[in-house]
Amino acid sequence: MRIKFKFLLLLPFLFTSIGCSKSDKITFKSGDFEFETYYNDKYFLLDNRELHEEIALASHAMALATFNGNKDYSLRGTYLKQLWKAEHFENMWLNEGFYNKPETDSIGYGIASKKIQDFTLLAIAVRGGNYDAEWASNLTIGAEGDAQGFNEASNKVVEGLIRFIDVYQITGHVKVWISGYSRAAITSNMTAGKLLNRINANNLTSKNVSCTADDIYAYCFEPPMGVQVLLEEARSDLYHGIHNFINYNDPVPLVAPYEWGFTRYGTDHYYPDRLNDIYFDESEREKIITLYHFTYGAQNFAHYSVDEWKFFDVGEEYAKENNLPRESVNPSQGRFVHAFIHELANTGIQSRENYANFVQKGVRDIMAAVMGANSKIEKIDLKNLVQIIFEYDFIKTLIMELEEDQGPQFAMDVEMLFLQIFGANKDNFEEVKNLYEENFMFFNMFAEAFKIRKDIMTQLLFRDNAMGIIIGHIPEVSYSFLSSCDSRFMGKKACKFNDGTYDVLHIEKPTSFTLIEKNIKKEVFSYKDGVMKSSHLAAEKMADGSIDIYLPRNGEYEYISDSLGLSLGVVDPLQGETIASTNLPQKGEIN
Repeated sequence: MRIKFKFLLLLPFLFTSIGCSKSDKITFKSGDFEFETYYNDKYFLLDNRELHEEIALASHAMALATFNGNKDYSLRGTYLKQLWKAEHFENMWLNEGFYNKPETDSIGYGIASKKIQDFTLLAIAVRGGNYDAEWASNLTIGAEGDAQGFNEASNKVVEGLIRFIDVYQITGHVKVWISGYSRAAITSNMTAGKLLNRINANNLTSKNVSCTADDIYAYCFEPPMGVQVLLEEARSDLYHGIHNFINYNDPVPLVAPYEWGFTRYGTDHYYPDRLNDIYFDESEREKIITLYHFTYGAQNFAHYSVDEWKFFDVGEEYAKENNLPRESVNPSQGRFVHAFIHELANTGIQSRENYANFVQKGVRDIMAAVMGANSKIEKIDLKNLVQIIFEYDFIKTLIMELEEDQGPQFAMDVEMLFLQIFGANKDNFEEVKNLYEENFMFFNMFAEAFKIRKDIMTQLLFRDNAMGIIIGHIPEVSYSFLSSCDSRFMGKKACKFNDGTYDVLHIEKPTSFTLIEKNIKKEVFSYKDGVMKSSHLAAEKMADGSIDIYLPRNGEYEYISDSLGLSLGVVDPLQGETIASTNLPQKGEIN
């Protein structure tokens, strides 16, 4: 707790020392805590094609202000209205979804407006937390088109905007500022995309207003995917005002999966990570993340434990046949979550059609029950849920012993665990039993997904790793990253966003290998006498003795190798790896 308040005292100094106007500073509430942001109307005179740290911080603040867990639902919009009032917005309107207890397919959002020079700014904040049973809609993908749950939510926001413009008689030139976190982020993303599609088709929300693609400012934090269009179209110039901020270690931005044709509109900006930024261990990023723990959940982690992801060797018997990793240095949670979603989507469930037909209703009902929407099943404390699951070592054993066509047996073996998790008793036994049977196919598919990639399952079923996965999606971590990339906090030491890509150097059965990074003038990887060492990079040694080193693309490297061969691949966070170079020399440079 001392660290939290120490940094709160430091915040005014950080901002004022870099020349921010004190009049721009605003205090607002999110959850049980207060924190500060900055706002100025001039932000919306800036080019929306560019990423602006001023708009990013103000947008994240607006997204966080929707987080309010007041038991009186009629008061849950209080923090957002307080923030907007401090920013001098008017006509503050919140939909019924903000004031009523969330249901499985509801959405909460608010809209406000203010006149700036010759245009009206319309601010849209989509509720990104405390949405209870609404979680179930995140799992509603549907059989075709855009992901059904996100599509329906964004349609409601567009309809609300049309009503707002009509009711408050908005006319003339308008600009739209929209933000959200997680579910709210993809809802904001798709809302902005739909507005831009209307602009492109000369079909605006109202005949009384004018708006162009240069007038949309959408800042979306940790958004899932929900748009079913080609990646090239989603990233086309039409959507240049949409900016997405992503932690590579967070699994949420990977669903609905790209493997089934989903993506999101606009430009993805990845926070720095050991995979994509060679200066990751040289920066002040960790200091900011450590000090910024003054929001909810901070008591659950002392630091950014994602950096301490644990790798486990599955043993020669399992690894040799499929050439799985046997050793790792600086193991990567990001590598894990991408492999996990890929295997579950491709090898386990296999297709969107299978998901819609055999999985969707069951997992929706599970999530609704967990969040307390099933009147016959008591709401589950998520901390207790994790505790119960990881007490069952036999699940790991079942996965490790899986062979061909044993998925149904695994599904049957988890029944007792399922009954315990949902508190089966004489009054609700049939309800819980039916819920289990409804999800039998999903448990079967889950087992099938990892009968080869058992290394993924050993990492998943380690309690501390599970906490790292949770932390990767916690809002204050995203806000901390945003701050560490903000020059107003960090000056010239501010970290840089990137596109999430990185290189992988494949070294076939080396005897020795040395890698130096020229900018930081350090040996960043070495292999000698069978031992891998690395100060900055993640790397894995495979069962056949080969080594994969993951290289941030902003580095400049020199290497000396004694191996059977080298090749270089490029890893895209959505599209996976493509080979860039083969038959590299035994000594050379990688730039």
